[in-house]
Amino acid sequence: MKQAVTINFPAPLPAEVPCPICTDEKKNSNGCKGCDFTGNIKITVDAKIPIQRGLIIKYVAENMPSVASELSRHYGLVPDVQTEDMIQVDEKEYEIVKISSLGGVIWVANRVDKWESPRYFKSLKDYKSFRNGWHGE
Repeated sequence: MKQAVTINFPAPLPAEVPCPICTDEKKNSNGCKGCDFTGNIKITVDAKIPIQRGLIIKYVAENMPSVASELSRHYGLVPDVQTEDMIQVDEKEYEIVKISSLGGVIWVANRVDKWESPRYFKSLKDYKSFRNGWHGE
């Protein structure tokens, strides 16, 4: 049987958490040995809380604006670098890498079928001209 992938996060100590065992109904009728009828459990040992990775990803996806804001606040703005396309121009094959940041966008055309210096395009007009067969030579 496949197990869920979990990530252990450190818990702040000492801590007091609501008892996960009892509820108001059970506490009054059956009693709870976990919290000694207080409704809270005191944690004094070094604790790591396992959280399923899927739940972390779900949280990040649902809270993307606030997560992105926190990442920018802590680590600064990071340019987005991604392969945009693989194209053929004049029977030469190129990988197009798009680099986006606050300052703008630049496209880098790296030839993949033969060694050649990369080409840089700072404007969308020049990049589109290259895609349509312009060599720039």
